[in-house]
Amino acid sequence: MDNTFAAQTLHCYPPAPALRGLVSHYWLSRDSGGGRHRVLPDGCVDLVLRLCDGDGAWHAFGTSTRPLDVPVDPGSVYFGIRFQPGQSRHFLPVPGRLLTDTAQPLARPAGLRAERLAERIASRDPAVAMDRLLSQWLAGQPPQPRRLDGALALLSRSAPGVSVSALAARLNLSRRQLERDFVEWVGVPPKVFMGIRRSQRAMALLGDPSRAAPLADIALTTGYADQSHMTRELKRYLGVTPGAPRLPAHDVAFIQAQAAAPT
Repeated sequence: MDNTFAAQTLHCYPPAPALRGLVSHYWLSRDSGGGRHRVLPDGCVDLVLRLCDGDGAWHAFGTSTRPLDVPVDPGSVYFGIRFQPGQSRHFLPVPGRLLTDTAQPLARPAGLRAERLAERIASRDPAVAMDRLLSQWLAGQPPQPRRLDGALALLSRSAPGVSVSALAARLNLSRRQLERDFVEWVGVPPKVFMGIRRSQRAMALLGDPSRAAPLADIALTTGYADQSHMTRELKRYLGVTPGAPRLPAHDVAFIQAQAAAPT
């Protein structure tokens, strides 16, 4: 496997307020140098448009459960839409379970024609154009709420260490139903999703020099049973140990944002 990583400049744009419950942010890389980029689990699905010499193609990158190395074409422009966890269902024809740990080409997701977007993405603020296009799509296909959305909202507010059973009980769901909904729409079971988000919170604390604390304290603060539990999960999901919290730039700059929380 080619383990070289090309430098890229990433620009991120927030969506319009009306879309923030569905879209985390947009991102744009104009200066791809080729090579490969490492993608870390974040519980989200990204819709990525690759533009090269006037041609464009969409790919949906599903929720990942381990670090993945993604090939990057030199000279291409990449534009991404990061959906909030479980919310890609309103825009994509593929459920989350079919995208887990993989990418799938899509011809025209959410009515977005790749060949017509190059000029809009080249503009100073491509988020304005994308907000308008996604809003038009939703006007014809209004989002349908699910109890899964309540689970995701609770996870964004709940204290670390909440159990799957307790979460299901709060929503008046069986544990089995909650797990089925997570796998279908988020792409991973709730236990894995919690582990991914817990790892991100731990990494954010470990990488913050202004909040230095013993590893055991950080483990307890972020909901781990102990320090060894934290070490195992960081290695599993992010490919690092607590002793090396500062990730290389390519690990966090391509199609995931570190410690982003659902709204």
